[in-house]
Amino acid sequence: MANPFQFRPPLHTRVLMRRTSAYRVFAIFYSFAILALLYHHLIHLLHSPNTLSFFILLADVLFSFLWASSQGFHMCPTDRRVFIEHLEHYVKESDYPGLDVLICTADLHKEPPMGVVNTALSMMAYDYPTAKLSVYVSDDGGSKLTLFAFMEAARFATHWLPFCRKNKVVERCPEAYFGSNPSSWFPETDQIKLMYETMKIKVESVVEKGTIPHDHFTNEQEKQAFSRWTDEFTQANHPAVVQVCFNATPKLLIP
Repeated sequence: MANPFQFRPPLHTRVLMRRTSAYRVFAIFYSFAILALLYHHLIHLLHSPNTLSFFILLADVLFSFLWASSQGFHMCPTDRRVFIEHLEHYVKESDYPGLDVLICTADLHKEPPMGVVNTALSMMAYDYPTAKLSVYVSDDGGSKLTLFAFMEAARFATHWLPFCRKNKVVERCPEAYFGSNPSSWFPETDQIKLMYETMKIKVESVVEKGTIPHDHFTNEQEKQAFSRWTDEFTQANHPAVVQVCFNATPKLLIP
């Protein structure tokens, strides 16, 4: 009976780099040079014992040990190539494990919401079964401005995620992607970029002002979400507020 694993394509390849042989030859000559130096120090110490010679020998022994202990990383340098597209030959997509991603933030001034938003968007656009991916954002600072940023991000995600999957975008962080080489862009990129820039300006304006204008709420559900914030809320003392911002897979929850 034929082995079912025999004809499956490899998941990765491993090839020694061209410089491996040259470095090994260099390491051999360098080792002999070190041994010769240590021998010279030892003979000098035996014939003319003094404290300075002893410490010079000790220092060279220490440096030689550090050099020798690091050679394991250089003796076998390899060039690896991964074939993600071959994964389907080893495991079904339905058998992938569930993946929960937790993103933490605490201070909207030290960790601007747009930075956290970009992290969440890049994770939600990850090349993984959407039904098995959940992204949780924990804001220990309890800021409603962070929640506002992610509500805006959820609306943008309805355009960004399909765009990434349709065009197989590798750089899934919007800020990084739109700052990349324009040659990798697609016909709808300019429209998606305009949506992102509009969202970014809106969020940063709200963060700068410290308040959310009422005309920024698009529906009654959003107003009710922010109504839970009271004047007693502080960064160090606030109750837990859980809000589902993107109620479709992948899920984005703000606890």
